[in-house]
Amino acid sequence: MNAEALPETVNKRELSLEILKNHNVSAAEIEELLRLAGPDDARLYRLTIRKRFGEPNAYLRGHTRFFGREFRLDRRCYIPDDYTRELAERVIRDAPPGGRILEVGTGCGWLSISLKCERPDLKVAACDIDPNALCLARENAMRHGADMTFHESFFVDDVAIAEPEFVVASLPYGGDADYSARELEEREQMPPIAICDSEGVVAPLVGLVASIQNRQWRSRIYLETGYLDKWRLDPAISSCSRCEHVRNGDFGYIVIEP
Repeated sequence: MNAEALPETVNKRELSLEILKNHNVSAAEIEELLRLAGPDDARLYRLTIRKRFGEPNAYLRGHTRFFGREFRLDRRCYIPDDYTRELAERVIRDAPPGGRILEVGTGCGWLSISLKCERPDLKVAACDIDPNALCLARENAMRHGADMTFHESFFVDDVAIAEPEFVVASLPYGGDADYSARELEEREQMPPIAICDSEGVVAPLVGLVASIQNRQWRSRIYLETGYLDKWRLDPAISSCSRCEHVRNGDFGYIVIEP
């Protein structure tokens, strides 16, 4: 039977569950789809077909949470990772009163908006190369009443702001981790520019540091580095005067002085 064209007598809920199990969708993901659909079997079937084509639950859900706030999420942006919270908490602790912060590669805006909401005294700006992502970030900022500015820019090259004390970024990196089949399938659903750079594992990090140095900024840089060991970060930090690498299990970040 063609799963996309069904006679009215077919039980869509039963068929949806069968399709999800046949495609090795985890029990936790199935449970979330059931919650999203509620009693609406037609919606469950639509979600199931989207899932069969590899769409991540985060896009099906349409939102994510960070620091207790809900942020709209869709295919205009990369699906952010929860472990970025440790980096955000460090920035919140370190930022001076009234300090200026720029987030690069903001995506849905959840990091920079959270910084502004947690520290209203900060002057926060965010940039991204993708205007579609910036539209989404602006929507989320408006939703949370975050008074901040957004800029379309290649790294920091085109940002028309005064030199910030801190530059913060969670950029695409890697591409050579031990990804599961599901992760590889879902990555194809995200914006290509938000995944991995074809020029190399740490190319975006190298590019950001170079962009900051070209502006002759002395901003302290906070970069999420995930699973990357410090030796792999050498191309990005070799020209910097100081580097602190913090690693907590599979999560890591660096703080560098250009």
